[in-house]
Amino acid sequence: MEEIVIIKAKDKNGNLIEFNPKGGRYRYKVNGEPKKGVTSLIGERSGKGALMWWSEHIVYQALSNKFKAMGKPIDFSQQFTDDLKAKVKTLKEEASSIGTNLHKLAECYVTKQDFALPETEPLKTMFFKFKAYWDKSGFKAMDTEKTMYSTDLDVCGTCDMIVTKPSWKGKYGILDIKTSKDFYFDMPIQLHTYKKLCEDSTDYKIDYLAVLNVPKEPAKDVSLMSYKITSKYLKAFKACKYINAIEEDFKKRMNEYNKLRSKKYAK
Repeated sequence: MEEIVIIKAKDKNGNLIEFNPKGGRYRYKVNGEPKKGVTSLIGERSGKGALMWWSEHIVYQALSNKFKAMGKPIDFSQQFTDDLKAKVKTLKEEASSIGTNLHKLAECYVTKQDFALPETEPLKTMFFKFKAYWDKSGFKAMDTEKTMYSTDLDVCGTCDMIVTKPSWKGKYGILDIKTSKDFYFDMPIQLHTYKKLCEDSTDYKIDYLAVLNVPKEPAKDVSLMSYKITSKYLKAFKACKYINAIEEDFKKRMNEYNKLRSKKYAK
């Protein structure tokens, strides 16, 4: 059984932040109380939750309908769909593990820790692309995998790197590493929220925000997208959080409604 490592750290306000990377819905605790994470809150509102589930499962339904129209036996249809679901799950897990492993390698490299070089693709090529970019970038990592908490927002987050470079003259930035196919609109929302968490939770003042994309595709180069700091992205996160609270309240009301309805029909 894989050992679960809980990352514990105190912020500048004395809050004990616990982070369980394998923790599911509530991966964070602050002073023993479960807290939501930035990425999960944004993901639920940016189509990475229910919409992605729907878009995948509608394909399985379409396949089932197609096999039925072709006159295929139900057991053939079920076996084919189950096999496809298993392959999709494997691909998702592989993609997730590649991203996680690249983050670990990048952290080891920039903090000058000992580590073994990757041997499989695409991770091997991705790491050497990252290494080549980092060596030329002038970046210096001040902190990595920093767990943070904002009392104001009441959410937690873990940023990949807090960095600086000589040309910034003592200023700091947050650098987030992504292995996605492209840049997406939720990324600056995440970064601006990290800036808020970082400044509420640590002594760093953040003046720069950027995503470093290290793609899995061999033909694509590493690319950096910087974001001008603006209040609209933090407002977008607060909107995500507000809508999430409305949804949670609605679920509670629906549970109460269904309980009352069940009692009514039971009489």
